[in-house]
Amino acid sequence: MKEFVQNHPGEKDARPKYNPQDGNAASLGWAILVLSCVPTLIAYPVLSRLKEIDKLESWMYYLGIALALAFGALIGKFCIQKITGRRVAEQKKYYQTYGATWLPQQKREALQLDAPDGYQFGEWIETLEYWPCEARGAKPSNYKTFLVTTKEERLTGNDQSWGVLSEVSYNDTIDRLFNGMHSQLFAADKTLMEVGARKRMVARISELSQLPQNYVLNCWEEKDGIPPQLFWGFDLNRIIELSRTSFMAGLITEQTAWKNILQSSEYIHALFKNMDDYYDNFRLGHAYWSNDFSLSNQKLKGHKAYSEDCNWPIKNISWRINDASILPEVMQNACATFVAFETRRIQHNVIKGFQPGNDQ
Repeated sequence: MKEFVQNHPGEKDARPKYNPQDGNAASLGWAILVLSCVPTLIAYPVLSRLKEIDKLESWMYYLGIALALAFGALIGKFCIQKITGRRVAEQKKYYQTYGATWLPQQKREALQLDAPDGYQFGEWIETLEYWPCEARGAKPSNYKTFLVTTKEERLTGNDQSWGVLSEVSYNDTIDRLFNGMHSQLFAADKTLMEVGARKRMVARISELSQLPQNYVLNCWEEKDGIPPQLFWGFDLNRIIELSRTSFMAGLITEQTAWKNILQSSEYIHALFKNMDDYYDNFRLGHAYWSNDFSLSNQKLKGHKAYSEDCNWPIKNISWRINDASILPEVMQNACATFVAFETRRIQHNVIKGFQPGNDQ
């Protein structure tokens, strides 16, 4: 496998590309030009004087000039390579802070599940952190070609998106997601929602996600020995996302993040037959949650761009299918406990032992 280098943060090319905005390109260009000319500027008068006093034959004179020019060109090439490779060099410097290398297959399979969103925003997908971060021991002031996000910045993002600011609130949210934070609501809708309202809801999230209504209805059904998918693609994806950002915020250890990410991945690879199947379900759950066409359409565009344009190495990982027997009870029974609880809760409670006029 190639050396460990990812895309430049915020960009979609598989490897970092030179950008003159990373430094004073004009000044550097002139400096390289002058430096490249130095060997010739030194050699020319010396060789000319030696030729003039018959200390140098003509062919030696021209050979010397040619060698000086070649040496200057080599100097220029070396300087240009150093400048254009600055982004790669800074990435390697960052990875050296904690010894980052290509991850084992199982972890790459798990991070691949976050790749469509990652590609859309130019995030890193081959490391636990999706952006260079202070949590890895990197100092923001030591890097010029990319920004290093601080723990405080990640905490702010966590609070705005999740309301998660501690390990306790992280664990609480992860437990709710593993128990079907959104899937259980959708499961209850099938049983408890009035028929007309349910039809309108199905039509609405179908329109938002631009997926057929039959696809929405099939998410309530078991198929080929696979339990109802509900919105597990959405719930389990959010475990991956929350674990990555909470690690970057310094709330949890790398071990805790990977434990939940890998568990989520195992379930996803048992529920869905391929990447598109999984991400369609994720988009459907996202549409149900957001109820917003602009946000839903952004996910669709991101999925399309990843499928058609992405050339990141992680895209080439084959989809592994796990046996459905590994799925926990809440997935096997389609959140039946929650549905039963909600059914009892909304029923009218009548004390049958007491009726008006019965005083015996």
